[in-house]
Amino acid sequence: MSRVVASPPFSLRPLVLGLPVLVACFAVDAEEAVELEAQQITAPRAVEQGNGPVEGYVAKRSVGATKTDTPIIETPQSISVITADRIRDQGSLTIQDSLRYVAGMRGEAYGLDSRGDFALIRGVAPTLFLDGLQQSVGFYTNSRTDPFTLERVEVIKGPSSMLYGQSSVGGLLNFVSKRPQAEQKSELQLQYGSFDRKQIAFDSTGPLDEDGTLLYRVVAIQRDSQTQVDHTKDNRLVFMPSLTWRPNEQFEWTLMANVQKDDSGTTSSFLPHRGTVLGAPYGEIGSERFVSEPGFDEYDAEQKALTSQMAWRVDDTWTLRQNLRWQKSKVSYQTMYGWPPVLGADDRTVNRVWSISKPEVTIWSADHQAESRFDTGPLQHTALVGIDYRHAVTDSKTARGTATPLDLYDPVYGTFDPSGITLSDVPQQRVAQQGLYVQDQIRFDKWLATLGLRKDWADTRVEEGTRQKDDAVTGRVGLTYLFDNGVAPYISYSESFTPIIGLDNFTQQSYKPLEGEQWELGVKYQPAGSNTLLTAAVFDLREKNRQMPNPANPLSTIQAGEARVKGLELEGLVEMNSNWDLISTYTYLDSEVVKGPSAQQGKRIASVPEHMASLWSQHRFSIAGISGFSAGAGVRYVGASWDGTDSLKTPSTILFDAMLGYAYQDWAFTLNATNLEDETYYTTCLSRGDCFTGNRRTVVATASYSF
Repeated sequence: MSRVVASPPFSLRPLVLGLPVLVACFAVDAEEAVELEAQQITAPRAVEQGNGPVEGYVAKRSVGATKTDTPIIETPQSISVITADRIRDQGSLTIQDSLRYVAGMRGEAYGLDSRGDFALIRGVAPTLFLDGLQQSVGFYTNSRTDPFTLERVEVIKGPSSMLYGQSSVGGLLNFVSKRPQAEQKSELQLQYGSFDRKQIAFDSTGPLDEDGTLLYRVVAIQRDSQTQVDHTKDNRLVFMPSLTWRPNEQFEWTLMANVQKDDSGTTSSFLPHRGTVLGAPYGEIGSERFVSEPGFDEYDAEQKALTSQMAWRVDDTWTLRQNLRWQKSKVSYQTMYGWPPVLGADDRTVNRVWSISKPEVTIWSADHQAESRFDTGPLQHTALVGIDYRHAVTDSKTARGTATPLDLYDPVYGTFDPSGITLSDVPQQRVAQQGLYVQDQIRFDKWLATLGLRKDWADTRVEEGTRQKDDAVTGRVGLTYLFDNGVAPYISYSESFTPIIGLDNFTQQSYKPLEGEQWELGVKYQPAGSNTLLTAAVFDLREKNRQMPNPANPLSTIQAGEARVKGLELEGLVEMNSNWDLISTYTYLDSEVVKGPSAQQGKRIASVPEHMASLWSQHRFSIAGISGFSAGAGVRYVGASWDGTDSLKTPSTILFDAMLGYAYQDWAFTLNATNLEDETYYTTCLSRGDCFTGNRRTVVATASYSF
């Protein structure tokens, strides 16, 4: 990798923003010429696609890891796919919830958080993508994706910058939206649960004409809910219509709109060490404690997005694809928290600061791909060439200051007057990324090599300020051997690249990009004709140019960090029989800050447990000859983690989940419960002084009617 101030040799923006209507015209004009070829297609439409629905828990194909529709067993990288059926059965209310039973994944790294889906893959925060395009820019700038709107969640582990550009060394999450389907079906869902959660959701799809050339889907959600934290709401409105035009077997164009409005607040209370994991004279601080101010605190987000996905199979060799998205989000984030997060001399009170941030972000994203399948002698190729582009503009207003103290054991609110606050404009920020990538999946007999190389250019401009340019070359190489019995060992090497926006106060220079690399050795096993997938992987990932807390000023950072994570992941998705599904995982992570401030160098990375394990079993059965019953149970173990200086340990946790269900004709009734024992636990504590509260017991009843 390199960091050189350079510009691409030509402008990619006109190419990647493209002319989808023109492409469609060419495809339809070619309809008569390709109709004869369409008769040669033998694969039925019902066959699983890498970005489509899955029956049950085991996906066999994925697009996320290669951008081509590739069997998971042939991909030299760890992938976990969480299907819509699994999200439903486990009663996942958020993306974080859906990640609880995934190897290498910590879905609730910072506890209950209404502001975002913050997780860790292999000890590193992942980059979030929606339908293959990066979802957000910065922090606290957009809405959270609702799991009811998704067909699947793909957990791509390890660096993926070769395909996606700027992304984390730990991996990425790719959310796959529900798209129009050819089969007519609709569902109306009602929910009621803990913290007065009331939700109604609707999902309908099917053809609009007799020939099935036009397909539609409409997904809608309305929720009114409180949370386990006092004075904090979790309300939501979602409307997501989509339309697919499929004039022939070679061409498909899908348009998806998303309008979402969230009305929420701050559930992260940043409680001090004493009174949580450490003893305090007045006992443990309640997990329901609200540290901000009623009437002032809010996390309100509005988002509008329009996505275009187009695919044209030109002939038996070439397929052209284009993915475009326009997205605009607006957030009003007002909060208050204890700082420093320590109890005062009275062992009851914490000093508070307040903060207001009101960002508006507009993002244009595009990804153009040309896929070619051809042979060269005994070698079979699936080659991919792509050009992608992303442009984001952020306008924001902000203010912050000191607030009144709060008694954490007997809070009295209303002592803070926000009437005199004046917001200041933040200089407009423009971020652009352009990338060129090429990949070849080469098959020779039972060997499969995956090779890829990418060049990225990133350009950040701050209004009336500095302009920062970064570029990098990233690559990956993988080798897989496919045994006849379904065993597939593999080895891979991959790299990551993530620009960091801003000025290093220590060096007075622009931050250098994060640079990462990983070696991975693994094996996958999928018996032919089964709905079972067993995976095992060991890996060694390293990341340099990390931002670390400044020893002289904990509120600032310095770029002096290098970290290493070595680990083992075991994951089993097993369909024991047609009525019994089983998920089991184990994760071992050995993390270390290789380079950093003296207080952290040689220590474990903050919030990364050494051991994690989980087991989920779901069974469908009959009682007295009456079928339609189902029951599930799960146990999750999250080992102890440290604060980043190996001074304070957050204890390990064992949590239990369960579900009961009954389906009769078009009706389905489900009762889901998580953290059955209602254990008060803390997901992590940081050296700066704060701890994060985990999710308390949550029980939700769901009634669904399909028609």
